[in-house]
This record gives sequence, structure tokens and C-alpha cells, in this order.
Amino acid sequence: NMLKRFLVLVTLALLPVPLALSSASAQQAPQLSEEEAFDAVFADPGNILLNFQLASIQLKNGNLKEASGTLERILILLPSNAEAQSLLASVQLRLGNKPESERLSKLILENDTASATQKQEASAIIKQIEDEKSAYNFTGFASVGTGIADNPAGGSRDNRDENDGVFSKRANAEEFTTANVNINLKRRLISQLPQDVTLSLNLSTRDYATYEAGDLSTAGLTALYSDTFQSGLLRTSLGMNRIHIDDRHYMNSYDGRVTYIRGFANGISGTFGASLTRQVLKEANDGTGTDKTGNTKGISAGFAKVFGIGRLSLDARSSTSRATDMKNAKKSNGVALSLSSQYFPGVTSVALDYAEDKYRALDTVYSTSVKRVDRTASIRASYLIGLETFGPPNGNEAYMQLAAKYASAKSNISNFQKLSGEASVTISKPF
Repeated sequence: NMLKRFLVLVTLALLPVPLALSSASAQQAPQLSEEEAFDAVFADPGNILLNFQLASIQLKNGNLKEASGTLERILILLPSNAEAQSLLASVQLRLGNKPESERLSKLILENDTASATQKQEASAIIKQIEDEKSAYNFTGFASVGTGIADNPAGGSRDNRDENDGVFSKRANAEEFTTANVNINLKRRLISQLPQDVTLSLNLSTRDYATYEAGDLSTAGLTALYSDTFQSGLLRTSLGMNRIHIDDRHYMNSYDGRVTYIRGFANGISGTFGASLTRQVLKEANDGTGTDKTGNTKGISAGFAKVFGIGRLSLDARSSTSRATDMKNAKKSNGVALSLSSQYFPGVTSVALDYAEDKYRALDTVYSTSVKRVDRTASIRASYLIGLETFGPPNGNEAYMQLAAKYASAKSNISNFQKLSGEASVTISKPF
């Protein structure tokens, strides 16, 4: 038995990794549970194939610490196994153990049996860690896009109030162009479990062909503080935005947000957030607008699960708004379900959203007896692909995004249903 095991170990050490893994795949039994795979390794701890099978199942279930232990056991048996080195370097990076991840990545670069892909991934890990060690990090992106929006004004040909009046908003389609520039300056505080402060400047425009009331230009500045713990990530941000509509100063917005993200076993993560927003509207052309000035307090919570085909998340949110004129104050609740996947080359995302706005006072323009309630349902889809690798964008690779959305809005105080849609294509280049 000892001689047989020794010959197996020598053979696996000499075989190229893809061939060794191919042999393992050919010989392994039907997929086991993690507990069954662990029992098999416990009974035969020196079996490299069983250890790789256990590590694969642990990684699939999101059990990074357990997978780390299994991969370390493989490297005790086969110190130069490039596949185990590569997997463990990635796991240690995700666990926050960057010195060990960097050490393993350097071993891969010196390993003659490592594939070109493994060496490329090791170089990327080393570069990422070196960049994070620097006190300052400068990033950003620029993008341009175009598209068409159906019913951007939010009107409807059947848009009538209870007194059989007809609203004047149009319901036709409009072409538009977009441009966006984002600049981030990050100050790294600690490299092991990083704390950092990021200042972000964002400039964006959306210009419709004829719908002047939809021409938006926004200038925003955000300060973000991030603190990483063994148990999760805490983000705190302060932001302000100046918004113009048709070259006229429309609104200033100020907001503060706190978000905590916690990872669990089996590829599950949870998110909890709280926010406070202050909106200050400027006088519109018709002398109105400032009656919407007010504050909004909101909370949100959600969870995500990583599957073999992608990532599924469910998020819920609730907020309460007050305004200068109480007819514009409301309570909002919403829920969103989204799925992102790399099943096709690139990244495909689909999101469903439902929201309900309950206004807190009568709006006599619409009704003198019933408070307004609006309900909105929407579906959004996007496809993101790198223009060099034709896969998920990598590093500073330019990428293209195809996006579309469709929404339906109903109100209890007006006999109409607003339908709207949009399709766009955007080219972005990180720097």
C-alpha cells in the first residue's frame, strides 16, 4: 500500500496539471456532498484526488476557510502542485490574507509546471496587492452612449383625472445621448484588513432629441470610508449633487449612507443599509418646485446567494419623506430581485422591481377625498462584455453595455396606466 501510494504521488507530481485533473474527473464517482467528500478524505487523507474533490465542493459552497485547509493539505503532500497553489492564492486573497496570497503567487511564477493562465492570474494578484499597498490609488472611467426612450415624459394618451380632464404630457418616443466621467482618488490606510477613504467626482449628461424637460446634467462629489473586518465590510458615505434640467438649476441633493455587508457560508451574503437624504429644489419656470423640498429617511436589507450559474439577490427597502408641501410627502416601499450570470461570454443581469408610494396628504389637483397611491413595476436587463477579451471586463479593458428596461405605473386617483421603455448602448473605458 505504501509503495502504491508513493507511485500515485510521483505520477501526479510529474503529470501536467490539466492531464492530472482530467484523469481525476474520469475516475471520480458521481458528485458527493461536502460531508461525504470529507468522510472520504478522512478515511484516506493522502489521496490527492479525493482532496481536490473536497476542495472543489467547499469552494462551490463558499466555505473558503475549509477549502484553504484542504488545499494546504494537498501542498504538504505535493509542494509544487501549481493547481493547488493557484487555488489557494485566490482563496487567501478573498479571506484577506494578502501576504500569503502574494507569496503563493510568486511561487506560481517560479513554477515550471504552471500553465500560462495560472501565471497570468498570479501576476494579476501580485499587481492588485501592490496597488493596494500604495498610499494613493487613482482610478476612473469615461463613457458615451446612445439610445431611445419610449414615453420619457411619463404621459399617456389615456391619461385622465377623475374630472375627465386630459393631461398634456406627451407619450411619444425620444432618442437620447449620454456621457459620463468618473474620477476616484483612494487613500489606503491599512493594507492587511484595509481601511480607505475615497473621493469621487462624477459628471454626467443625458440629452434628448426634442424633450427639453428631460435633458439632465449632474455634477456630484462623494466621500466614501470603507473598513474591512474579519466578519464583513462597513461603508459610510457623504455625497452632494447639483442637478440641472434643460440648463436650468433644478435641485441640490445631499445624502449620507451607511452600509454593512456580511458574508456567510455556502456562498450567502447579507446587506443592511440606512440613509438620510436632503433635497433642495430650485424654482421652476412656472414658479413651482420648491414645495417639493424635503428630507427622506430610508433603510434597506437584502441577501445574495452565489450559485453555479451566477448570483441571485433579493433586496427590500423602505423610506419616509417629508416636504415643504405635505401633498408631496410620501412613504415608499419596494422590493427587487436580480440575477447576474456569466453563462454567456460577458456578464448578463436581469432585475425585477416593484415599488409603492403612499402620499401622506390629499392632493386636491387630483382628488379631494382620496390620498394618492402610485404603484410601479419594472424589469431591467443588461449585457456587459469586454471589447478585448470578449468576456467579463478585465482590468482597464474597454467594455460595452447593452441595456433595456420596461416599466408600468398605475395610480389610484387617475384613470390611466403609464407605460415606458428604454434601450441603450454604452461604451466605457476605465483608466
